[in-house]
Amino acid sequence: MRAVTPKALLTGLLLAFATGAAGPHIGLYIQGSNSGAYYTSPVAHVLLFAVIVVVNVLLGLIRRSWRYDSGELAVLFIFMSLANSSGMYLGHWLPLVASPYYHATAENNWANTIIPYLPEALVPQDLAGIRAFFEGYRGESRGVPWEVWVTPILTWLPMMVALCAAMLSAMVILRRQWVDKERWIYPVMQLNLSMVQQDHRLLGPFFRNGIMWIGFAVPVIVGAIIGLHSYFPYFPNIEVTFPFPFFRARISFATLGFFFLIQREVAFGLWVFSLLNVAQATLYQEIGWGLEKEAVVSVWSYGPASLVHQGMGAMAVLVASGLWVGREHIAQVFRKAFSGTPEVDDDDEIISYRGAVVCLLLSTAVMIWWLLDVGIPLFGALVLLAFMFAIYVALTRAVAEGGVAVIYSPMTSSDATLSALGTGVFGPHGLLGMAWPRVFANDCLNFFMPHIANGLKLSGQIRSGRRWLFPGMMGAMILGLSGSLYMLMQLTYEYGAVNLRPPNFVWLPNYVFDYVAARIAAPTGPDATGWFHTSVGGFAMVLLLLARRFWTWWPLHPVGFAISSTLNWIAFSAFLAWLIKGPVLRYGGVQLYRQVRPFFLGMILGQFAIYGVFWIVDSFTGMVGNRLPP
Repeated sequence: MRAVTPKALLTGLLLAFATGAAGPHIGLYIQGSNSGAYYTSPVAHVLLFAVIVVVNVLLGLIRRSWRYDSGELAVLFIFMSLANSSGMYLGHWLPLVASPYYHATAENNWANTIIPYLPEALVPQDLAGIRAFFEGYRGESRGVPWEVWVTPILTWLPMMVALCAAMLSAMVILRRQWVDKERWIYPVMQLNLSMVQQDHRLLGPFFRNGIMWIGFAVPVIVGAIIGLHSYFPYFPNIEVTFPFPFFRARISFATLGFFFLIQREVAFGLWVFSLLNVAQATLYQEIGWGLEKEAVVSVWSYGPASLVHQGMGAMAVLVASGLWVGREHIAQVFRKAFSGTPEVDDDDEIISYRGAVVCLLLSTAVMIWWLLDVGIPLFGALVLLAFMFAIYVALTRAVAEGGVAVIYSPMTSSDATLSALGTGVFGPHGLLGMAWPRVFANDCLNFFMPHIANGLKLSGQIRSGRRWLFPGMMGAMILGLSGSLYMLMQLTYEYGAVNLRPPNFVWLPNYVFDYVAARIAAPTGPDATGWFHTSVGGFAMVLLLLARRFWTWWPLHPVGFAISSTLNWIAFSAFLAWLIKGPVLRYGGVQLYRQVRPFFLGMILGQFAIYGVFWIVDSFTGMVGNRLPP
């Protein structure tokens, strides 16, 4: 049938809420293997696996027509993958909005530098409710005081809804350029595309492939040994991290599997550019230059400020080049939106081009209004949004084209804006206003846009009813956020936020608001060194793009350079995948590649499956901190 059916919509939305709630439970309560960071959607994969091999088989045994078909399974995964990233937003939102009053001390002087400029509607005002949030009710079953949070939730809701709508609309506008014209292979979706294929038998062809199950067994066996070692310390352990002279290499079966699917020049470029970044950082360390920390550097950027500025410049050029290449298609979209050009067909999109363009413009206007309302001046808001969407699109391109699912931005858009313009132009209200975009502006290791792009690729499995996907995907994002919020509130008010791990509720607000307080007291101008390194990164990206354009033999994909400053810890997996794939293609060609491909897809699924096994086991046994290889 391959249609968006009421059954698929209802099941997908319920699973979206459950997926959103699962993230905080896994990350904060049992503190298990990573369930939501980056763009691999572990919880969504585990639930899809369960639906296919358990639910679908049982339904098929009763009546074959009751099974979820390929299109319905695609809908389920699209909704769950969107919800799988929602916990990362809430993991930043709650610590920031709850902290100003609770963490204010005589030492940090927030009472004079932060609190006078707080918009009251953005943060809860009930001090008793805030204290209970951080310290818990200490054994009392009093429930969550939702009335404390109604105003902040309603104040933030327009921004989050507008952001979701803008990302979804932008991906609809770019989908045909990426899928049909540039023919990106979307490596991260290859596992899901294989899993959802159904035929007349109870299990689809992917699950009847013996080579897949061999690959599946490798991470399951290794993960089981490591997980059992947590329960029984005398049980042997397996080390998957290896020290090298300048970095530590980690073996990740899922990451290795994803990298095997990508183009070899992307994998090789990631490895080479990561090594060059290590060399550059070492050189700067030796000569004592390029190590400056001002302007502010993201909490997730572990390298020198020079390298993250360099990565930001490369990202800006990468996005600009992509828009230039797709300029004809984008122009057709806008002509269709405003003049109804009949030769431009948008029947296969999940919303008409007119609807997508209008939605993008309206949601952008709402975001600008919201940023102005929290105190950011107009020019600062425009620059912030420009950086934010540049990072969004660059990382989405790295995931969709390059297949680099484990990735984060070298800089946040807040950092890039403050570095480029200086802190002095914002004033106290504006500087504090720039703290809030950290909730959604690239500082949470995961965001919706790459999952939207991948979902639109997977939606090719659906033949009819595609227009229901737009409201369905919007609903999945909102329900994912709702599920995450519900679970976070239950955990914090029962156990106390300061007792949960990771300790985002302590170090994150202190990091952000201490910086704001320092800059209010001592404003800074534009960062000249940052501008220099941003220009260096942009110029280097131009040269790499030209090399790829004119030299067919050029072995380094430019997307690797833009993200290489954050990839040292997984670059070795990219190198291994490149090393393995070379002989496969050289001596076996496409035929051998197709034969071994299920092995690497099985490794990805196997790593997520063993995660799921221990998530369930740990939840029943009370084990805390049982984390398998990343």
